[in-house]
Amino acid sequence: MQIHAYCDHGPYRIALVLHTTEGRGLCGFLTGGTAHVGAVAYAVPRPKSSGTGMTADISSICGPGHKDIYAAQQVAQRICLKVNETVCICAGIHIDHASQEEIRQILDLCLDVADQAVEQYQNQQEEEHV
Repeated sequence: MQIHAYCDHGPYRIALVLHTTEGRGLCGFLTGGTAHVGAVAYAVPRPKSSGTGMTADISSICGPGHKDIYAAQQVAQRICLKVNETVCICAGIHIDHASQEEIRQILDLCLDVADQAVEQYQNQQEEEHV
């Protein structure tokens, strides 16, 4: 099953295509601006060592100088903790000459598409169990 989520703000469009494995993990491609393979984040849910709540262990790798690793990590962690599944996100976001404020806006858009994807995924799971 595939999930497509998009978020636009001004000249920016962030897209997430998420592939599901029926409860055994999610794999997505997060893009914006000029799409490419810039960074990968892998999040695995686990109980917090305090015994209260959940956290995620995150592994990541990125191309030299690729700041889209921050988006990949945040999106992977966000989805992982909301659906309690392993999540892998490949991110390729390139916006020429983006200011710090524009980068913050882009990261917010990335979290918005993550939330949209989670909502779609959870709705599809509910429909399958009806």
